[in-house]
Amino acid sequence: MPARGRTPRPMKVVIAGGGNGGLWAAHRLAGSAEVTVVEAGIDPGDPVPRRFLHEHGFPDCDWDYTDTDSGRHLVRGRVLGGGSTVNAAAGSRGQAGGFADWGEGWQWDDLLPALREIESDEQYGDREYHGDRGPIRITRLSPGPLERAFGEAAAAEGHADCPDHNAPGAFGVGPWPTNRVDGGRWGCLAAVAPLVRPRVNLRAQTLVRRILFDGDSATGVEIEGPGGVERLPADLVLCAGGAYGTPELLWRSGVDAPQIGVGLQDHPWVMLDVEADPDAIAQRPVSGSLLRGWLDDPADEYQVFPFSAWLYDRTASRGTWSVSVALMQPESRGRVTRGPGDRARISLGHLAERRDVDRMLTAIERTDAVLARMEAEGTIKIPPGSWWRGVDLERELRRRVETYNHPVGSCGIGRTVDRRLNVRGTRGLKIVDASVMPSIPNGGPNLVSMAIGLIGGSLALADAGLARTP
Repeated sequence: MPARGRTPRPMKVVIAGGGNGGLWAAHRLAGSAEVTVVEAGIDPGDPVPRRFLHEHGFPDCDWDYTDTDSGRHLVRGRVLGGGSTVNAAAGSRGQAGGFADWGEGWQWDDLLPALREIESDEQYGDREYHGDRGPIRITRLSPGPLERAFGEAAAAEGHADCPDHNAPGAFGVGPWPTNRVDGGRWGCLAAVAPLVRPRVNLRAQTLVRRILFDGDSATGVEIEGPGGVERLPADLVLCAGGAYGTPELLWRSGVDAPQIGVGLQDHPWVMLDVEADPDAIAQRPVSGSLLRGWLDDPADEYQVFPFSAWLYDRTASRGTWSVSVALMQPESRGRVTRGPGDRARISLGHLAERRDVDRMLTAIERTDAVLARMEAEGTIKIPPGSWWRGVDLERELRRRVETYNHPVGSCGIGRTVDRRLNVRGTRGLKIVDASVMPSIPNGGPNLVSMAIGLIGGSLALADAGLARTP
């Protein structure tokens, strides 16, 4: 007990990583605890430089991971705001049924209050399943001519009109919900970092080398930054390095928790490139339209969205319209293993399960039917010899499958962490990022990882007796 008249010192919390989960956890904890956020990348500052709002591709702010299965580069933002600073600003939550296997305390109804607190939905903020006061702005952009033609063709193929893809049970074709303001991405760097900076100690361009322990209790971290190597004491350490970075940190720290790296999942996707009028593409290069369909039942969801290939690949023609097809509830799982220098060795494991192959083939065929209608109307041209119309579609699919860059699950709830996000076998150590997702949502993990950070901060306060769990 503290001496009479003496104010007890605040709880010291160190958050390793300033991405979605880390910044939202900091936002919830600041004011109730002494919080230090350690981010390996830069803090671009406020106001956010234009390139972090409007450009795509940041090789100077990337962790340089590779999928060992395919040799393809895996984009991960090494910058304040993490993935939400470098991604395409997708603001889709996924279907409620996609969280059914997450366990007690992590069902859709448990997550919804946090999702509502995060967002301010410009079109549907007055609905009970949306929020209208959060810092993350959600909007739906007006379609360009190609998106309108895409919607008409999809409707002719039997897909319903879907004005709000974040409504319960939403399927069909309609505008993609996106976290953008004035055409620029509005992720955690733009929306949350300004709320956090004045209230925490932010250490940018600083790597957490390892977590420090006294027995099984985390007591702080060892960091390396512009000032050299230091030790920061803490009552609680929150890992927020993401599905690849958090396993690396645990390994560097000598943590032997169950199944670290097991259960990795990502959405497999492929691009069906067609030719279109460059001026029509430029009117809505990204985030204009989203088609959500299902195969055998609603749990077998696939998504189709078109975008300007040039926007992400400057070697592509400005007349190339990439129509992407993604499987949203894959059964296949990959793994993150410990490589040389404790670097993550990543195997995404796409299409390892036969059922995923069959579902992807069906989704591609259904998408081709939509494109054929657009070609018949003269809106696009499907190039001769297009791979998805070849004689060996499965072979081409396996060769071309890529990642949505939505990695989750490498430290899942029920495996590496318990339902309160405590790392098993330790004390004073939680994980508050996408790595704890037991399975991948059937939507982008962008908003869900923010919700995990917010809930993780609340759990930390409740465990310390400073607040009740929401």
